[in-house]
Amino acid sequence: MPTITPEFLELLRSRLSIVSIVGKAVKLTRKGKEYWGCCPFHHEKTPSFTVSDEREAFHCFGCGEHGDAITFVMKSQGLSFVDAVEQLANEAGLEMPKASAAEVEREKKRGTLYDVLEKVCAYYQEQLYKPVGRDGLFYLQRRGLTDEVIKHFRLGFAPNGNPVKAMLEREGLTVEQLKQTGVIGVSSDGRTYDYFHDRVMYPICDKRGRVIAFGGRVLGDGEPKYLNSPETALFSKGDTLYAAHFAAEQARKMQEILVVEGYMDVIALHSVGITRAVASCGTALTERQIEQLWKYAPEPICCFDGDGAGIRAANRAADRVLPLLKAGKSLRFMTLPDDDDPDEFIQERGKQAFEDFIRTQSRPLFRQLWQMLLQGKSLDTPERKAALEKDVNETLAKIADESVRSYYRQTFRAELWEATAPVFNKKSSKSVAKQDYVKPAKPRPQAGEDRMILAYVLLYPDIASDSLEELADITPADAFLADAFRSIINALADNPDLTAAELEDYFRANQNGRLYDAVADEIEMLKRKKTTPADIKADFAALLEGERQKALKAELSALARKIESETDADKAKALWEKYQTLSKSG
Repeated sequence: MPTITPEFLELLRSRLSIVSIVGKAVKLTRKGKEYWGCCPFHHEKTPSFTVSDEREAFHCFGCGEHGDAITFVMKSQGLSFVDAVEQLANEAGLEMPKASAAEVEREKKRGTLYDVLEKVCAYYQEQLYKPVGRDGLFYLQRRGLTDEVIKHFRLGFAPNGNPVKAMLEREGLTVEQLKQTGVIGVSSDGRTYDYFHDRVMYPICDKRGRVIAFGGRVLGDGEPKYLNSPETALFSKGDTLYAAHFAAEQARKMQEILVVEGYMDVIALHSVGITRAVASCGTALTERQIEQLWKYAPEPICCFDGDGAGIRAANRAADRVLPLLKAGKSLRFMTLPDDDDPDEFIQERGKQAFEDFIRTQSRPLFRQLWQMLLQGKSLDTPERKAALEKDVNETLAKIADESVRSYYRQTFRAELWEATAPVFNKKSSKSVAKQDYVKPAKPRPQAGEDRMILAYVLLYPDIASDSLEELADITPADAFLADAFRSIINALADNPDLTAAELEDYFRANQNGRLYDAVADEIEMLKRKKTTPADIKADFAALLEGERQKALKAELSALARKIESETDADKAKALWEKYQTLSKSG
């Protein structure tokens, strides 16, 4: 690494126009001595971002970001200080300071490793389209990847045997140099061998797009299913985000970046134009990766699978970010339905459905933490409620930023109160008086149908809130479900904006989870249905209409019996007119 002196930086700044540099990324308009534009570091419609050649600086009055040309390049392109200085020096026509002899030697070794890994990557790419790589190519094609996508991500195939070792030995690499590449293993007796065998290969690149490692997916039943290069001078799993060099542009433009679990998930999203997706390299999300993600967006979205492993990964990320939290910097979370991963979701429902899911279903960190805190807990005794409060305090203690911790304390205090209170206290401008929904019981739905209606309400309260009048006419046959159903109706009448998570938090805390256990099969059935929000609304409306028709039929039958037994002609006529009116309403 070159030794960059203050004198060199002063010379570099004197050769640069920060307006020209920023103007390549931001549309600027001159106002007096300064230039104004919309800030590239946060969403805004009214420009609050200023740039001045006189001050050699930029400043945003909206988000507070500020700095010089070097800072701008670092933040806008995600470069290190040295890389940013090197890029600007090239633009200014300046030669970078010379490094020491030791630094030169170290960079020479790193340069050699880059060259070696580039050759290995090209070799793997060639093998994929040869007979030896046929199974690997078929695997990728079955996953829906086109040749264009395969070439864009430089996917390849590692054959059996030791062909990479042989190729590198022909290049004159020593055993020590072979070990440093990460693609050659060394046995306990000193023998060298190809690290990857019979695997589809995914090159892992640094932010500049240089190959630094590989991930390999085994074909067949071998273990491990996925294998990454060991750590080397170029590659550290905890510091690397897969496809970050591809994701950077859209992530910075949209101020949003997605973190998914697998390489194929990233590729599937990129292939449909959602290029702001990255993945950790076979590890739980690390503190260093979180810091990197914040360079692209203030609230990265963790989109992990809905299975046990995905839930654990989300919980680890939520716990790990707590000491790092600061004003404006956090994580969000989303869990796809039906235990889908992003690849499956995209193939089955398409890009727009995924974008819609992000907009409507991603949840903030505090909601993820609250779900973690409540998971598996019953709050039916004072001692258990006190235990929850203790867990909340332990979670708060992990937040280092005093201001953020204070706001979390307020939020959790409100959640604690609501979890342990006997009734809902929320109010809404859309509230409807509860007495409107205390009506004489209509004919009860058959067992199974009432559970399905309850499952819809618990999973999709936003849809159910639009049908409170119809729901109020339904009384489940089971006494416990009927009471719970009435509580839900009253809760939604008080606050039509309640989410599924808030409903679940409340009932698991105050009803010991019995309600969700009672309709567990129906909830699971709905979660596994491959459907869109429009389909959900249609299915729920059809279910309610079916109940309305059954209730109408029962009421008509009762009227018919009254008409038949009525001896007073006038009363019989009035009953008949009512019967005709009801018949037409059906």
